[in-house]
Amino acid sequence: MSAIRPARVIAYAGLLLWSAVCLIPLYWVALASFKAEDDIIHGPRYLPFVDFWPKLDAWRFILFDNSENLIRPLWNSLAVSAGGTLLATAPACLLLYAITRQPLKHGNALLGGILASRILPPVTFVIPLYMMLKYLGLLDTQAALAMTYGAINLPVALWLLLPVFGRRATEQEEAAMLDGASRIFVLWDILLPMLAKGVAAVLIVVFILCWNEYLLAAYLTTNHASTLTPWMVGQLSIKEAQVGSEAEEWAHLSAASVLMAAPLLLFSAAAMRLISASITTK
Repeated sequence: MSAIRPARVIAYAGLLLWSAVCLIPLYWVALASFKAEDDIIHGPRYLPFVDFWPKLDAWRFILFDNSENLIRPLWNSLAVSAGGTLLATAPACLLLYAITRQPLKHGNALLGGILASRILPPVTFVIPLYMMLKYLGLLDTQAALAMTYGAINLPVALWLLLPVFGRRATEQEEAAMLDGASRIFVLWDILLPMLAKGVAAVLIVVFILCWNEYLLAAYLTTNHASTLTPWMVGQLSIKEAQVGSEAEEWAHLSAASVLMAAPLLLFSAAAMRLISASITTK
């Protein structure tokens, strides 16, 4: 039996400590979403069914209350994030295939220019974008927000997909081209299935970026297409303005925070598994 290395023990102890630092706040928020008002005021109480009896009042309020439920913002976040992800990743795949498989005279300069555009902070163009969408009658619509998310995350998708696609055609692509296959057929039926894990990981990362976007959603939407991030910030601002507010509101905000963080945690775990699988299979 091999001896345990002290360096490995220290490394795992550090990782365990950092995991606790990251997970304890999430555990605290999740617990608060199941607490009654008295349990929050007379806390701290850490163990459900031991220190306190869990309640579903906060979840019932944010999901089913007619005036304050999160169904519309949640649906908007899902729809806009999914649309923005597809609008960023699909053109990125087409552009990278064109640049890497069919040498262009200024292909690298074009790719570099697109990547450099991501350096520009959104606050510098949000006002002109607001005026343009207002003129076109597209303010407060899911379509406008999804197209905006797709445009600003296109450089990210390109940057992440470039190592996935590589710089030259694979043997399978060359064999298909020799057999007379079209480039669309090669891309859709041969290359993308081969790169499915890497492309899926990029889709998840771009989806997370769209889900977390606040500035553009706050400026370009009001009620109809508003997402979860502006709703959460608005509720926190109202909470800060209240003096001696009810502890019940903390349970509502905690439940909304869990609802907002849950897709990100699931997609992050899925992205890590896909990236690890794509690395180990190469």
